[in-house]
Amino acid sequence: MEHTLRLPSPSRSARQAPADDLVRLAAHATLARELPAGACIAVQSGRVWITQTGDADDYVVGAGERLVLARAGRVVVESFRGQATLRLSRCMPGARAGFP
Repeated sequence: MEHTLRLPSPSRSARQAPADDLVRLAAHATLARELPAGACIAVQSGRVWITQTGDADDYVVGAGERLVLARAGRVVVESFRGQATLRLSRCMPGARAGFP
């Protein structure tokens, strides 16, 4: 089973949004990363659970859905039953924070 995880380069600030990182998670695999407010987590396949420090809510996001972060901080993403593919990026200008 293939697993791809691209980490930010050491020269990039930990709170700077990724330009466009593709992440593949095996079933029940986790990803933890510091992300800035306005970062977008778009699920391309599978289903993931997302939680963030300072946010009382957790989110279940499926294929074709996205979550825009309202605040900067540590984010943990865990895939459900099967492999999940997601894209971490800067959101388009005007994107509202939250889970549409």
